[in-house]
Amino acid sequence: MPSDYGYINARLKGQHSRLLKPGAYEELLGLSGFDAFAKWLAGSSYSKEWQEAQTRFAGLAAAEEALSANFNSSTRLMRKISDGSPGKLIGLILRRWDLENVKAVIRGIHHRWETDEIFRAVLPAGNLDKIKLMELCRKSDLRELADTLATWGEELAVPLTRAMPEYQKEHKLAGLELALDQFYYGQSLKGLTGLGYNKSLVRDFLRREIDLLNAKALRRLMAREKIDLPEAAGYYLPGGKLLTREKYAALLDPKESKRALRSVRGTPLYRLLTADDSQGGREEKRDKEEWRRKALAYRGDPLGIDVALGFLWQKYFEVVNLKLIARGKHFGLPAEDIRYQLLTA
Repeated sequence: MPSDYGYINARLKGQHSRLLKPGAYEELLGLSGFDAFAKWLAGSSYSKEWQEAQTRFAGLAAAEEALSANFNSSTRLMRKISDGSPGKLIGLILRRWDLENVKAVIRGIHHRWETDEIFRAVLPAGNLDKIKLMELCRKSDLRELADTLATWGEELAVPLTRAMPEYQKEHKLAGLELALDQFYYGQSLKGLTGLGYNKSLVRDFLRREIDLLNAKALRRLMAREKIDLPEAAGYYLPGGKLLTREKYAALLDPKESKRALRSVRGTPLYRLLTADDSQGGREEKRDKEEWRRKALAYRGDPLGIDVALGFLWQKYFEVVNLKLIARGKHFGLPAEDIRYQLLTA
């Protein structure tokens, strides 16, 4: 397999040309209903997966299966055409979906959702394929899930197992999710030490993600009437660019918060932390801004990881948006309600 970005990016640019063009979402939002959306799928670049999905599913379930399968096909191609340093970096990025999928399954089991409902929340892309994720969705409790991951040699079992006693005692998800985040970002940043443009680009994106996660945690903690400072400081996720552990703790301390807040003035974090509660969807807006930044990486260095990173996120946006439109058409939602949910429009 090739280990140079020139070949990899040439292949991915071919895939990129198949992405939806500007204005396509408006056309889809204008469709009369789900049947019209299904007809569109049959004539789109998703037609192969759509035909296969209909042999096992019907209606909305078939559409969601087809879209997930297509995204998984794109990520498998990225792995197939890369090796060496590019392959390692692409694999590291795709591991993010393993993290999010495990967290999605954990939430589903914790809330006692049905197996199919949990599986709808995952998007196979990393090392955990569709078969393994379905097996995890069938687990009756989180201890069994952690044991299964350990049996497979999946490294995410390590933080999950360590955090399990506290979960079984308190029955709170926050500790499990924090342990998984700390492990993924910690291990990823360790693998990105040293110089080099491509490592630096991926490292920068991960550190921005960490800052955003810390800002979200801060916003929730600051909304409490009373804050237990030692407990709250334990939710800190190390590795970000803007929020050191000291600054994080200062933002939670009523005596230091104003000074600490001034130190992040002019950043997206400041706008998130100071937003009025009446401004709905503030966190979602910041998420979208960060995701768009990643998608725009496609326009970066044609001989770097920029193209792969940008294509991956643009493909992800497209699949998520199409799922939202499929669900909206299935349930008869107004176009405006669906449009509001889209990651890009």
